[in-house]
Amino acid sequence: MTGSPTSFRVEVLTEDAWRRLRDIRLTALDADPTVFLSSHETEAAFAEEQWRQEFARGEWHVMRAADQGLGQPDVGLLGVTRLPTTPSWGCYLEYLWVAPRVRRHGVASNLLRTVLDQLRDSGVHTVWLYILDGNAPAMRLYQRFGFQSTYNVQPLPGDPTRSEERLRLRLD
Repeated sequence: MTGSPTSFRVEVLTEDAWRRLRDIRLTALDADPTVFLSSHETEAAFAEEQWRQEFARGEWHVMRAADQGLGQPDVGLLGVTRLPTTPSWGCYLEYLWVAPRVRRHGVASNLLRTVLDQLRDSGVHTVWLYILDGNAPAMRLYQRFGFQSTYNVQPLPGDPTRSEERLRLRLD
């Protein structure tokens, strides 16, 4: 990789950028199929309307490489979502992913730090996320940021031999 973490910027996608969300999400599902609940095949079949509906659930942050020599400029993704029952002072993080070619260069940390700072500044006090069992690199990243287990572990509906754990971070 030719760039450093400072050669990247975080952008919040708008609904009209649904194709960018689709493209980076499908790239993530193709590159790392075991760390997400969905599959490339499932989401590749989504119509435009389904991708646009993702924006009703929250905001989609992408890490964009300033150096176009890296190929595909969108190299990271992080969703900030809310369920209908989520209080205004809380949110969930979803779909954290960084392109393999820029891993171990601070991209995930930079993306996560930027989004958490924005959330704190907007009045969010608590952030939750679910992590699949066995995703040790992601767990180390979240623990460095102060995420802690809620001791809520649930089996995956499609594979009861696997589970996901709910983590929480207090921003105040």
